[in-house]
Amino acid sequence: MSVRQLWEGTDASPWIQKLNGRTKLIVLFLFAILTITIDNPRSLFVLFTLTLLLHVAAGTSIYKWKVLAMLLLLGLWGSMFSQALFFAQSTRTPLFVLIAPDAGFLGTLTGGLYVYREGILYGAVQGLRSASMMSLGLLVCWTSDPRQLLQALIAWRLSPQIAFMLVTAIRFLPVLAAETGEVITALQLRSDSHSGRTAVIRHLPYIAKPLLARCLRRAQILALSVVSRGFFLANANRQSMVWDWREKFCCVTLSVLVAVIVSSKISYLLSEQGFYFGVLRQAYDWTKLYL
Repeated sequence: MSVRQLWEGTDASPWIQKLNGRTKLIVLFLFAILTITIDNPRSLFVLFTLTLLLHVAAGTSIYKWKVLAMLLLLGLWGSMFSQALFFAQSTRTPLFVLIAPDAGFLGTLTGGLYVYREGILYGAVQGLRSASMMSLGLLVCWTSDPRQLLQALIAWRLSPQIAFMLVTAIRFLPVLAAETGEVITALQLRSDSHSGRTAVIRHLPYIAKPLLARCLRRAQILALSVVSRGFFLANANRQSMVWDWREKFCCVTLSVLVAVIVSSKISYLLSEQGFYFGVLRQAYDWTKLYL
């Protein structure tokens, strides 16, 4: 699989490729609200597992699974490690000491460096949030044609210029990866060097100029193509995909569910500040257990 195919959704299952762009963007937005609202680690883990199941249902290839796993592990590890070292809340339980307070200059400067149990747990919760959004965001990018997202944004009366720039930014990633691979290959052929990590590292300082020239050339061609088609004209015809009623129903149902969850969480937070209502006692208990 080429670098460009790795970041495109050409190998996804047909059912998810046919989904309307508005459906994908709405689900992504509502999912982001859920990850912000929920604090319970078990519920966050269920959401994260759901995104992985969607990848399985979408037929994500093994190469993309490797990229996804690497990004998720790096994100989780970074969040847990940073919070374990720099957790600043009052209740902290040191697991072991990295730098003792009396360990010379570094100990005096840092006041001691510890690994805190509460920091690891807090970092794991925050890492689950970012991992869930990364997983679902990559699923949308890998299974969506840029025209789907462009038509969805224009259907919501977004400015054509802004919509085009947003979609171009997503489309630019696989193109940039492919261009970088071609530049590295050309540099290796010209220098008669063998392929491998050492050769790639040696050619890194010489990638910027040819890569910038290729991007400028591609941007000029893209600009001429867009202007010649009259994409930014106010009276240009906009052909939007038909939004299936079943997808609309799913989006409305999910929106109502998210609204109920957010309202329950807000009412629980208000109850902690003294605004307690007896009729919402079951909602408070449910929120405390699952949110």
